[in-house]
Amino acid sequence: MKKNISKIATAGIALAIAIAVVTCASIFNTDFARNTIDYFSFFAAIFLIVDGFYKINHYRNEPYFPNQLIRHFRIIIGSCVFTIHVMQYIYGV
Repeated sequence: MKKNISKIATAGIALAIAIAVVTCASIFNTDFARNTIDYFSFFAAIFLIVDGFYKINHYRNEPYFPNQLIRHFRIIIGSCVFTIHVMQYIYGV
């Protein structure tokens, strides 16, 4: 009896994963999803940049390595994400 329950549970999990994959593929193939992802990327990039500058100014007495260096990397990554999505918006990609 336990083997049957295990097989049913495994089949149910596999079915749930397959349904989730098909749903995500169909949702992300729409213009709404593309625009939503772009807006969230803009906000995430702006958050990374602003938060990085704030923490660098707020915690000036911390050592450069590792804390301040990681904050500089966050600002760089946020700037790159922001630039990429601005270029995608300008060129309509």
